[in-house]
Amino acid sequence: MKKDKSEGPAPGERGKNGKSVKKRPRRKGVLVQDLLTKLRPRELSDVYNFWSGERVNGKASEREMRAHLVDWMADPARIEERLADLGRRLGSVVESLVRAPRYQRSWQELVNARALSTMSTYDLEACISALGRRGFVMEADDARFESYGERVVGMPVELGDGILRRRRERSRGIFGLLTLRGHLDQSYAEPSRARRITSQRLRELYKMYSQETASVARIERLPEGIRGLVEKVILEFGGILPRQLFERLDTDLPHWNGRRWQLILEQSLVGTVQDMDLSSYGINLQDETLIIFNEVALAWLRRRAVPSDPDRPHEELSLGIDLASNISRFLSYITEHDVRYTVRGEVFKTTEKKIIQHLIPNPGRELSREDVFSFVFRFARHAELIDRTGKRTFTVTAAGRGWNTSPLADKQRALFEFALDDQDAPIGGFHQLRMRQIVMRLMKRIEKGVWYDLMYLPFLSRNTYLSSLDDMQIEELFAEHSHNGSFPAMEDPQRLAWNLVRWIRQRLYLLGLVDLGYDKDARPVAMRLTPGGARLIGLEGGEAPTSERVVGSIVVTPDFEVVLFPTGDDLELVHDLDRFCVREKLGSLMHFRVSCESVQRALKEGMPLSQVLTTLENNSRTPVPQNVLFSIRDWAVRAGLMVLSAELVLQCEEADTLKRLLSDPGTRNVVSRKLDAHRVQLVGKITPLRMQTLLRELGYVVELKGDEA
Repeated sequence: MKKDKSEGPAPGERGKNGKSVKKRPRRKGVLVQDLLTKLRPRELSDVYNFWSGERVNGKASEREMRAHLVDWMADPARIEERLADLGRRLGSVVESLVRAPRYQRSWQELVNARALSTMSTYDLEACISALGRRGFVMEADDARFESYGERVVGMPVELGDGILRRRRERSRGIFGLLTLRGHLDQSYAEPSRARRITSQRLRELYKMYSQETASVARIERLPEGIRGLVEKVILEFGGILPRQLFERLDTDLPHWNGRRWQLILEQSLVGTVQDMDLSSYGINLQDETLIIFNEVALAWLRRRAVPSDPDRPHEELSLGIDLASNISRFLSYITEHDVRYTVRGEVFKTTEKKIIQHLIPNPGRELSREDVFSFVFRFARHAELIDRTGKRTFTVTAAGRGWNTSPLADKQRALFEFALDDQDAPIGGFHQLRMRQIVMRLMKRIEKGVWYDLMYLPFLSRNTYLSSLDDMQIEELFAEHSHNGSFPAMEDPQRLAWNLVRWIRQRLYLLGLVDLGYDKDARPVAMRLTPGGARLIGLEGGEAPTSERVVGSIVVTPDFEVVLFPTGDDLELVHDLDRFCVREKLGSLMHFRVSCESVQRALKEGMPLSQVLTTLENNSRTPVPQNVLFSIRDWAVRAGLMVLSAELVLQCEEADTLKRLLSDPGTRNVVSRKLDAHRVQLVGKITPLRMQTLLRELGYVVELKGDEA
């Protein structure tokens, strides 16, 4: 992408003198201070006279005049007063600039503006000159036009913001445009109508008109042509359709007829058609827009966005707790191998491919295995599960060693909090982080296990967010980001919802909070909240009767295969099986296999041998084959399993492991004497649990006396 010349060299680039230079913040537009700096004393007096309403006559110095003008030209009330004194012709030029990005237009854009078509070039030049003498415009530098040599006329940002803010205050802002409540309040705020209705009656009217059945009935009574358009706008665009987007649609309507649609929609209390400018909020929308009130759109979506049984997705996919298991496998690989990092602190690509082979081979359709690894690696760095050493290798930290023994609920909560605040470039953004909070709040209101249209929650969340732009002071926050140089990318309303869908598909699905449904063409069309997801967001009280554990949900065969018959909520069991088994097949049944390597890996990760055995015995429909139990115990011994008693007596059946312990410099201070061929007495003012941790950090597999089989 071509770099904007106004941005200067990128961070790390060299300037003309060979020195590194910092990136200059992108200017949002002309500032009042810029305008005042260019004014001559006589011109400054003219501007001061206009804004103060009186002659200077030596009463104020240039410094004082500039200070007063900075305050006056940022006051929305005074701006409105001065704007009213301009007259119709000058006001039309100001209005054209107010509608422009950054309140700037090229000379050619002004000449071609529809609202200024009645003016000749001479008249337009005279208007701009008159506005310049009043401090409303100045010649601006804009990188979009400098290569063409065109004149650019700009209005100070403070003036444009003040005009728009004053208008929103009178019209109840964005809330008054997007909601039925705001529309009713605005309609009955007129003095002639306010006398005939009380605030109590207005609340009763809103309660009546916002009901789901009443809203749906009003849509169904619309004229045939506009009714089809309204349904399309709600289901495909969430209730917000700019004119530019309409002109690219394939509809039965011949052309845009905003005035007629506005009359019909407002009389039916379904919506409206208004000019919307959300650029000051960091949203790419400056167009005449068809709006379906949020309450009405919600009612229609409720009727159409919850599929019935015949409309269930053609294919259903779920990831469950695969992500938590993959993090355990990633940490195990770091522990067992010297994983080096690049100058940028990343894993080498060849090593990354090796690690990926150890992850569960089930990333679903939304992510590749490389994407899963990227998320796992970033989370491990963020949660400080791994750290860099002086030898340019990664090592597992104390927090990483405690990851495997943490409860599954704690793991999922940590992953969810990271995904909620993750600002990864493809799906992060200025608005997305705030809308995710709304998604999770609305997710508590849907039914667990019921399929919903994939766009249902994103549309509702986006509409709720847009309605709250003024309450959340997004305009001020966006202005701060822009002036500080961190200019966020501007998304249009439709892309706000699409990026939110992408976050659900690539993050909430990856975490196992939702399942995804696909149609016959393998397109994602639906989502549902999983039992684990319901618990994670605090909906334990909403558990269905199916939450009861079905004893005997696995079958263990003599050839070490474990077959799981899903019961609907097997997260804990699957998580335990993933720790000491290798997952082989996915489908209506899940197939695992117990192996020497997988059992030894589980023991090294801190899973007690007793938990391995009881997981199989307590959940098996039939008795676990004796050869399987014997082999697991034998593999544990061969892995060097040692048992530590409360008296700090360490027992080990593997002679080579015991010999290594006695000759290890790291254990010299804690070994007292060898009791017999399999037992060693340890010493030290230390608890058995702390001694176990110490020996594990030295690479020994140690369990406490109460944990062995």
